[in-house]
Amino acid sequence: MGRKHLFDGPAVKSELVVLMLEKWGLHPEFHEISTAPDTADLDRDTRVSVPEEEYERAREILWGESEIERAGF
Repeated sequence: MGRKHLFDGPAVKSELVVLMLEKWGLHPEFHEISTAPDTADLDRDTRVSVPEEEYERAREILWGESEIERAGF
């Protein structure tokens, strides 16, 4: 099955997204957008993708309603 694009952003944020999704048991992949990235630059453009079957769950984890919002606070 294919992969679906989930997040574009600076490397430092993409790495956090990957770590968070892995903690939830998902299988994200980190991709460099540039063909010759400067790996010391934490602000370089990157992309995170997930398998298509994990996309909805990953999207809910990242951008879904928090437990606090659900509780009405």
